[in-house]
Amino acid sequence: MVDCGTVEMKFFMVNKLLQLLSIRCAHKKISQPFTSPVTIRRAVNSDWDTPAAATHHYVVCLDCGHKFEYDWTKMRIVGQ
Repeated sequence: MVDCGTVEMKFFMVNKLLQLLSIRCAHKKISQPFTSPVTIRRAVNSDWDTPAAATHHYVVCLDCGHKFEYDWTKMRIVGQ
């Protein structure tokens, strides 16, 4: 007789180990959208950066850390 609790626990532990090794991740836990800092150089000899308009957004998987491009107008992950 097989105990369901131990079989489910073993499957969970193997799945979690694979996620930690980044072999397999379902990307179910996603962060809120972030705006990447984009800067444009003002002049060649200048050390000052001018902030540009924020056009690039991304989200991050909280389990494996994978970064995905995010379309702010459609409110969806791009290319997943």
